[in-house]
Amino acid sequence: MNFDIVGAGALGLLFGGKLASSGASVRFWTRTPEQAASLKKEGIRLDEADGTSIIIEGSRFETYYMEESSEIGSLKPGDWLLITTKQRHLDAKLLTSIGQLVGAGTKVVCFQNGVGHLELIGGSLPGVSIYAAITTEGANRMNEYSVARAGHGMTQIGASGDSSDLARDGESLVKMLETAGFNALLSKDIEREIYRKLLINASINPLTALWRVTNGQLLEKEERLRLLRQLYEEGAAIYRAYGIPCDEDMVEQITEVCRSTSTNISSMLKDVQQGTPTEIDYINGRLVEMASTKGILAPGHEMVWRLVRAL
Repeated sequence: MNFDIVGAGALGLLFGGKLASSGASVRFWTRTPEQAASLKKEGIRLDEADGTSIIIEGSRFETYYMEESSEIGSLKPGDWLLITTKQRHLDAKLLTSIGQLVGAGTKVVCFQNGVGHLELIGGSLPGVSIYAAITTEGANRMNEYSVARAGHGMTQIGASGDSSDLARDGESLVKMLETAGFNALLSKDIEREIYRKLLINASINPLTALWRVTNGQLLEKEERLRLLRQLYEEGAAIYRAYGIPCDEDMVEQITEVCRSTSTNISSMLKDVQQGTPTEIDYINGRLVEMASTKGILAPGHEMVWRLVRAL
């Protein structure tokens, strides 16, 4: 099975590296020529959560610089294309390049946080099978060719559409991921999982970014907990207005995520620490837009959205 990995950040290196190590044919498409060269020269170093390390030699995969590769149109399309870039990188230029990689039988899997990306990607790739991926895999990119796996999570794959063919193809991807060493399953209601993760991220991530704390430290002070609950309650009210399912014990699920990932630094806090743009617009910003459309007040989400944007 052939895979194109668009974006060689933490998730791209983790999934692409493990797939290549398991025998799949993998092509990486990077944002810089320097990273493409480093991956070819150094291979991929993967530090597993149990302390072991493996090197996937550069000869076991292909690397290309996305923006200037003259070979995009001449290469045979892959079976699967995994988009592991952040949502803010999905501009018209990248989507055009992705379109050149897609063939008649290519299936596209979207790993972005937030909401809105499936419509954006699907709109630019008419007729292409689109899948969403929700993962709790923890990974940190150490440099251009090294990634550290923080823990074994679960990856859910679901079709953006409803047909037996989509489900059958999704099952084949799940089996490939399992062979590569991931916990994976095919979700029958991926939209519900997308909105579940959105509310978890919208409640946790901005607070960790603003207070510069780990996920677990949100539970250490009552004032932090109160704002965490406020963000959940506002999000739940927005979901009710749209008829989006929300588990009755969702606030307990959110606090349990904080406990189970207590030492984790959220992706939003990492962005703030590194001085790179965050995904706040696609997480809390989306909830603010949804609330405004329905005439619902969401002062907590609007506050953290504006504060994080101002960092």
